[in-house]
Amino acid sequence: MKMAVMQPYFLPYIGYFQMVNAVDTFVFYDNVTYIKNGWINRNRLQGGTIFTIPLKDQSSNRLIEDTEILWNPRQTKKLIKTIQQTYSKSPYFNEVFSIVNDLINQQPHTISELAINSVIRFSRYMGIDTTFKIASLEDYPKGEDKVMSLVNICNSEGIAHYINPIGGQLLYDKPTFKSYGITLNFIETQPSLSIIDECFNKSKEELKAQLENYKLI
Repeated sequence: MKMAVMQPYFLPYIGYFQMVNAVDTFVFYDNVTYIKNGWINRNRLQGGTIFTIPLKDQSSNRLIEDTEILWNPRQTKKLIKTIQQTYSKSPYFNEVFSIVNDLINQQPHTISELAINSVIRFSRYMGIDTTFKIASLEDYPKGEDKVMSLVNICNSEGIAHYINPIGGQLLYDKPTFKSYGITLNFIETQPSLSIIDECFNKSKEELKAQLENYKLI
């Protein structure tokens, strides 16, 4: 059984979903600090356009689960219109736009809720049946550092195989995790624009094949 732990991102790139697809259990790490000026609340669309979900008082001292969205009717309408105009001629426009429109119009209170909803909805759309957990709703014990916090999550879920993004090679090493009885692998995924760019333009069969196109190191 494999597990990954990652901060929730709103409509992230295909590599995020490749990681979700590679594991049996995926934990949304929403009870850690928000990454200011990162990609939690924004991403790129076709043509290089960047969409952004406006937030109240962005701060690296606030947890992701506590970071509120600043919903503005005008900005929300503009975002939906931008997506619509960008992809209106795409082959899978109707079904994908319906999901995006629904996600945005639900207007959840926090970026954590919106991001988690987006990952789950598009995972199911692409046929991913991974089990999802939300860290803030679980009783995972905090460790004295990042490694021990992840080890504690693995132990709480009874998981002995942990998958981390390739960038984690700068933070974590296999011998340390092995000393706690956990196999650590890094996943090398594909770069891309937001997942909606992929879904608007590719069939579910093509998406499924792309989800499998990763390497574990």
